[in-house]
Parts: sequence; structure tokens; C-alpha cells
Amino acid sequence: MDIYMRMIKFRAKRVNGGEWVKSMTISYGTIKRKMYNVFFEVEPNKWVGVIPETVCQFSEITDKNGNSIFEHDLILIHESSYQFTVEVLFHKGMFCYKNKACGFTPLWYVSDRCEVIGNAFDNPELMKEGVQP
Repeated sequence: MDIYMRMIKFRAKRVNGGEWVKSMTISYGTIKRKMYNVFFEVEPNKWVGVIPETVCQFSEITDKNGNSIFEHDLILIHESSYQFTVEVLFHKGMFCYKNKACGFTPLWYVSDRCEVIGNAFDNPELMKEGVQP
């Protein structure tokens, strides 16, 4: 029997420097006398402190260009006669975006016609440009 084991990946901004780092291993508390709330293991036995509010989980979905889509990414959705920008959220066990017309729409539903254009932390101004119909 084959068991599918999914790899849960995360990204967040480093406490020192603010650049994005990725990891599959997260720890909370104190490591080697450093007092950050959240740590990522970026290499075997190399841990860095990250800003907790920026921790984003990979959705296991890619956009139309093959780019990985993470929680809090901003995606541009192309419909037949218009386009709009939304933030990827994790809500009630699914990756989705908030739709003004009907609540939450699953991310997989638009993955073939969307593209990652930024994220809510580095590019908040992109949300103002792409208002949903």
C-alpha cells in the first residue's frame, strides 16, 4: 500500500534582515539563547528567527505559470472580460480567496487562470489596484 506523504512547506521573513526564507521545520521558543517566538530550520542544524506574522503555508497549488502559491500571496485572476487581484487565505481547511459575491472561493478553482503578482506583506498597494467586480 502506497501512502501519500505531503511535504508541508512554509516561508516567512527573517527577523534579522527581513528577507524571505523557506522551511519545512518550525520551532517555537528559545534556540541557542536566541529569544524569538518562531524559528525556521533553513539548513540542517541552522535555525533562523522569523517574524511570526509573516509565516505562510504553501498551498500545494501553482499558478498558470507554474509558480508556487503561498498563503497571503496576491494573485491576479484573469476572467474572460476582466481581471482582479485577491489575497490567498486559509479558511475552514482550504486555501481560497474572499469573493464579495459569494463568500470564499477555493484556490484550485482559479489556478489555471491566475498568476502570483506579489504578497500582502511586500506589496499591499497591489490590493488597491485590483478591485473585485
